[in-house]
Amino acid sequence: MNATLLPPPGATLQPGDITARSGSSFLAGFLCLDAERRAGMTAIYAFCRVADDAADDAPDVVTGRAHLQFWREELDAAAAGRARSPVGVALQRTMQRFGDIKESLHGLVRGVARDLEHQGCADEAELRDYCHLVAACVGRACLPVLGASHPDAVLFADSLGQALQLTNILRDLRPDAELGRVYVPRSWLVEFGVQPQWLAGTGEDALYADGGPVAALAQRLANAARAEFERNRQVLRSLPRNDRRALVSARIMGAVYSDLLARLERRGGDLRAPRMRVGRLRKLWLAAGVALGARL
Repeated sequence: MNATLLPPPGATLQPGDITARSGSSFLAGFLCLDAERRAGMTAIYAFCRVADDAADDAPDVVTGRAHLQFWREELDAAAAGRARSPVGVALQRTMQRFGDIKESLHGLVRGVARDLEHQGCADEAELRDYCHLVAACVGRACLPVLGASHPDAVLFADSLGQALQLTNILRDLRPDAELGRVYVPRSWLVEFGVQPQWLAGTGEDALYADGGPVAALAQRLANAARAEFERNRQVLRSLPRNDRRALVSARIMGAVYSDLLARLERRGGDLRAPRMRVGRLRKLWLAAGVALGARL
């Protein structure tokens, strides 16, 4: 590890502490895992969290780049058995037990680096590539830990990653815009006649009403996410039973986000409404439904 880089704040944190304070829907699927797989998933989640924080919490671009480089080097060190941070050591154990997931997590870091110097997406292809890096790559890293070994499980991870990230982008249109980040493709903004600053909720009321341009744009995002959820269900049906069972935790996360998407569709273009979320009891109900085989 390059000693000239100042370690980011997350370099001293334990993976369990990082996950405990996050409250993420990602954690709902951990409930059905045995201790060893739960530890592996916790390590992956913690790495995703500290990498994301390296970009989001950096006081400036130079510091952000240095913090991301720290995690790139720690990821390589974990794969080589030389990790030093608690998160890196947990990843090292995960890779020793389940296999090398380094390249997938490097994809995540490349996606997070785009957030550090955000320039948006020109078109849908760029949006899809971003979703692949920050979400589908994470799903691919999770496959060996979950025990999904069929070649088509990668298609499951890719479609679920697209669905989850598109839902995230829809949910966070306003808070992202307030930070100067717009992930909606510029080609879509032109198509629907939406000015980027409107996504911060500062425009006239008519822009956000049913039938207005912001509502139409939001529905376009919702449709894209819904199509990926459907593709994900189709891939799941084609997988052998062992893989379908191995993917229960990922399916729980998909169920939670699909429920969130339905709430966002009811919200429409009302970006000034409180941030949508799925409550804890609802998450537990959805998790139980998947675990008991009541849902695909």
